[in-house]
Amino acid sequence: MNMKIKLFLTAYRRFFPAAVFFLLPILSVAQDTIKAITLAPTQDAELFYNNGTAKYNAKQFADALPDFSKAIELKPDFEKAYYSRGLCRVELMMTKVAIEDFSKSIELNPAADYSYFSRGLAKENDGDKKGAVADYAAAVKINPNQDKAWYHSGVLKFVDNDYAGAISEFDQAIQVNAKDAYYWNDRGSAKRQSGNLDGAISDYRMAITVNPGLPFVYNNLGSARREKGDIKGAIESYTTALNMKSDYYIAYNNRGYAKYQDGDLAGAMSDFNKAIQLKNDYAYAYVNRAAVRYKQRDFKGAVEDCSKAIQLNSNYAEAYLNRGIAKEMMRDNSACDDFKKAADLGIESAKQYYAGCQ
Repeated sequence: MNMKIKLFLTAYRRFFPAAVFFLLPILSVAQDTIKAITLAPTQDAELFYNNGTAKYNAKQFADALPDFSKAIELKPDFEKAYYSRGLCRVELMMTKVAIEDFSKSIELNPAADYSYFSRGLAKENDGDKKGAVADYAAAVKINPNQDKAWYHSGVLKFVDNDYAGAISEFDQAIQVNAKDAYYWNDRGSAKRQSGNLDGAISDYRMAITVNPGLPFVYNNLGSARREKGDIKGAIESYTTALNMKSDYYIAYNNRGYAKYQDGDLAGAMSDFNKAIQLKNDYAYAYVNRAAVRYKQRDFKGAVEDCSKAIQLNSNYAEAYLNRGIAKEMMRDNSACDDFKKAADLGIESAKQYYAGCQ
């Protein structure tokens, strides 16, 4: 997070009197002493705060931190300095003390919606999702136009599989700011998870209208179109994503899946190979490539790919099921072990296969 600190205080200028030198005779009358100007402590605090702000905005976080601390030392009730030091500490991965700074800012100014929001982000990064949601709720209660608080609350609800709650939060974020493509994209993903494919496609298209330069939106649109049965349209969307980001291994895997559904085994194999080439620990692509090899009656190759996927993820249920099916075609009795493992991991159809082994 690189949140630009607003300059809340007017920069302080220090004025020094110009020294005037005269040629004086020896034993002349004594000159008056010019005393140095002493700044008031609050003015010094503002000066340190402004220096810290300039360094923070220049991304010199380690250098900015002492300035904010000095401003607080000189002015212990300097609320904005606590907030700004908290932002600085977040950038320096000092999350827990950053939370303390945001809390002090809130103590000094209970209406500081920006500190509730930033504390929520810090708590989210620290794994305290419940605390983060509470802070986001406090932020929007103070300031309903805090679109980022609505959005981040929606993301946490999405992660918690509360898709209806996520959609509601994304609705609020979009109502405040309809020009953020991430809001539309993530609401589309929540709708897709809820089974509302038409709504998802509409939101993904709106995200593209707002910002046509995000390849992951085209990838998501492709998946929604594929789930709706528009395989050609899905391949088109995945291809657009790949034209924008040539190392997008997820889009290669997804396009390969769509090509497999379309009966293009050679195209599917090519895409799965590319996905694996770009990310050789991508278990999904190995299982998908195994499906192509199975269709091509390369059962040995299918077993090898599923075994690789299991090596990468020992709880990959579908990999055990598919490996068992390929082994069965090879008359390998260890297929029953794979069916049992897949069944134990929750694959219902694997129970039927395993029952045939009894």
